[in-house]
Amino acid sequence: MEFFESEGKIVKTETTEKKLVGRIGNNYYFCDTIFEYENGLKGATATVLCPVSREIYEQRTDPTDSDTLDWFEECWKGAVQTGHTTKGLEAWAEEVLAVDGDEAVFDFSGYDYWDDLRNAVPELTEEDYPVFECVGGGRSFRPNMQWDEIYNEELWNRIKEIEAN
Repeated sequence: MEFFESEGKIVKTETTEKKLVGRIGNNYYFCDTIFEYENGLKGATATVLCPVSREIYEQRTDPTDSDTLDWFEECWKGAVQTGHTTKGLEAWAEEVLAVDGDEAVFDFSGYDYWDDLRNAVPELTEEDYPVFECVGGGRSFRPNMQWDEIYNEELWNRIKEIEAN
């Protein structure tokens, strides 16, 4: 537990959790922290990950795929207008993917949870689900959440308690 001070007074306590709580649909919720401010604000923060299937992964990283080109089109237009490229959309998308890799099309926040998720859910193999995309975070827990699966009941009960008050 960490304590943060201001002018000699404790204004916040924070417990780092970094544990898988549960799953709703394809979204896996990790609790990052549980916190409480002196002024009464309290709660839990989360990172929400969604497995990306091999098929979707290959589609979104294919610079010739129409959906991928749609994803890049606005940025490409801006690069053309500002003179940063003279390449066509497909060539530019291919270059961006070559330079930035998967992070050009996926949000890898929560990457440090990938091994924990694969260990908890062995069917999420790297072969079938090469990456996990962050689809949410921050104050993502509500006391009335209906889980498809709970991985840490004790932690969930603590989260419900702090989020209910």
